[in-house]
Amino acid sequence: MKLFDLRIDAIITKLDEMLQKNEQILNGRLKYIYIQSSYLQYKLKQYYKSKYTLVIPKEPISATVKGAAQLPRVPHFISSRIVKYTYGVYACLPIEYAQSHSKVSQDHISKYKYICDIDNKVYVKQCLVVFVNRNEAVKVGQVIQHSYSKTSKREKAVHVKIYRSEEGDPGVITKCTRLGEIKVPYPANFNNEDKYFIRFYFGETVIRVTVTIKGKEYVEKEQQINYKVPDL
Repeated sequence: MKLFDLRIDAIITKLDEMLQKNEQILNGRLKYIYIQSSYLQYKLKQYYKSKYTLVIPKEPISATVKGAAQLPRVPHFISSRIVKYTYGVYACLPIEYAQSHSKVSQDHISKYKYICDIDNKVYVKQCLVVFVNRNEAVKVGQVIQHSYSKTSKREKAVHVKIYRSEEGDPGVITKCTRLGEIKVPYPANFNNEDKYFIRFYFGETVIRVTVTIKGKEYVEKEQQINYKVPDL
């Protein structure tokens, strides 16, 4: 064990220096240590038993990921993740698309259909456009972008409502959980045919949602949605 002790003693010395520098924020708190070596765990517990309570998680990598989600940080060992929920935004869909969707009922269509005063076509309100479905894999830094245009001549601003669902592509927002919203006024030169863009940035410990409007001026605003730690 002496060979291991040479390495471990150096680790403990370095850790001790770090803890002493941060004494004011450590006092009275439990410490979570990412250690897989049972012998190192034993040595640390013996060394600090009179001063700190060390909590060594049974699944250190999982605990580290959960900690990263709280901070938020992107651990180097995470290259992709499986999304537990479906994420999307509120939208008004063309009636033909709504009618072809298995989860958009005729009652919903009858209640929320309207004629758009821009193109005189029929659309259905209270629908959901999906950016990623539950159980899909997303890579770190992956970006998904959709383009949109005004839904009415009277519209003065982009108003993006962000939702989450436990279903795959639920079609409507009725049973979805609302996570946040972004509101951006249209530039003065934005006309009825112009497009704006909604982007979802997936695969990090947070989901970033942005709205971009391009014209003579460029506007980008952002809403961050933290992954809930128990869902990782």
